[in-house]
Amino acid sequence: MPQLMRATELTRSQVRSGLAMLRHVIAKKGWPPLIYTRADGYQFTADGDVLQAYEVGVIREKLTEIRRLITGTVTPHAALAPEDKWVRHMVAQLNSVESTLDLIA
Repeated sequence: MPQLMRATELTRSQVRSGLAMLRHVIAKKGWPPLIYTRADGYQFTADGDVLQAYEVGVIREKLTEIRRLITGTVTPHAALAPEDKWVRHMVAQLNSVESTLDLIA
């Protein structure tokens, strides 16, 4: 990220927005995905093993975020409003997301 910021003279936010837009363009054009690893930085790859490792890493990261949301916010909210239909629905949906992510991670 620092190297991209220096090379483009853009802010961190602008570089992130540009990378997000680039990923959409890449997908529309059918090019190999753009991924980021600490070891290699940003790279295009069509290697199935590399893509799978990247995807599993991202899924694990999202799973951690969902679990923290559930334990840190949603569960205490549900304890405060156990009869709230929306809260019950949110708990059920987030538990489903957590379960699905856990299966593929």
